[in-house]
Amino acid sequence: MTQWQPPRLRLFEAAHRRATWLELLYDLVFVVAVAELADVLTGSLLTFVGLFVPIWWAWAGYVFYANRFDTDDVSHRLLALPQILAVATMAASVSDIGQRSALFAVSYAVARVLLIVAYLRAGRHVPEARPLAVHYAVGFTVAVLIWLASLAVDPPLRYVFWGVALLIDLATPLLGRRHQGKLPPQTEHLPERFGLFVVIVLGEVVAAVVVGLKGHDVTPGTLLIALAGVAIAMGFWWLYFGHIDESVVLRTQLAGQVWVYSHLPLSLGLVAFGIGIEHAIEHPPSATWSVGVPAALVLAVLGLQHLCSSDRRSGTIRLAAAALTLATSALPVVAALPLILLYAAAQVAYDLTNRPQPEGAA
Repeated sequence: MTQWQPPRLRLFEAAHRRATWLELLYDLVFVVAVAELADVLTGSLLTFVGLFVPIWWAWAGYVFYANRFDTDDVSHRLLALPQILAVATMAASVSDIGQRSALFAVSYAVARVLLIVAYLRAGRHVPEARPLAVHYAVGFTVAVLIWLASLAVDPPLRYVFWGVALLIDLATPLLGRRHQGKLPPQTEHLPERFGLFVVIVLGEVVAAVVVGLKGHDVTPGTLLIALAGVAIAMGFWWLYFGHIDESVVLRTQLAGQVWVYSHLPLSLGLVAFGIGIEHAIEHPPSATWSVGVPAALVLAVLGLQHLCSSDRRSGTIRLAAAALTLATSALPVVAALPLILLYAAAQVAYDLTNRPQPEGAA
């Protein structure tokens, strides 16, 4: 590591890009944040979604910056490490958001201000990136000002301010597509980073199963639910990582951005599925909506991602499986989970039997 160096454009370097140790440390705090959000879901779906979006966007914002400008020098670390502290404070606020909404808002604003400073530095030192950096800095600054303005009002009006600010945050990259076309994402690094976040939320499924079993008697029925939940999560892992298409991120007009943004509902669905399994362990006779609906959402998003990669056949199969899973949600959980597992396993089997063989294979 060079001690001090200005941001540089990493997109066209020949070196093979992998996640840095700093990026992995950055991910670690989101493991905690996702775990805290999972507890929120047991109380309110709307609150869970409303808090998950800014936390995911805080993670994604750093990922997009690092994809283009990461130098991993002292100056970069001094801007990234305080973001970790800000996100940790956000995570500590979510369990009692009614009393700590101001702390959550300030913490998110701090994380975004640090990102804005990073983009302004990049625009100063990388002339070809200046239009994109300025566009991001302006859009994110407007959103930060609205977050801070929300401190002047009390909940629930404060949350309306948050919603407006998040819309501006999320729309800023979409409105900067003409600048992104000149600076396309780095194709090795970005899919890896999003894949690592998928691993984080899949880990929450396993954690939810462990918590569910730890707090209740382990009977054949609860054990069956737990094992089926983990097996379905493994199926989701196989279906996602078996078809990572690095080239899709270069389609900046529409497909690439849809692929990137689709990871938000994908992550939401995976976390909700884990909590649904925990709920099913606690109440085995209950209906399956808390498991089936998130599973259907995951499969639908996977189908959408295949369509972004111009893989219409796999995309159609995923969407059909999502529809079947949603229909299954009306059944008791002990009957529905084996069917959902069957849908996932059938897709894995189809992928294995229809995958093109490498040259020279027997």
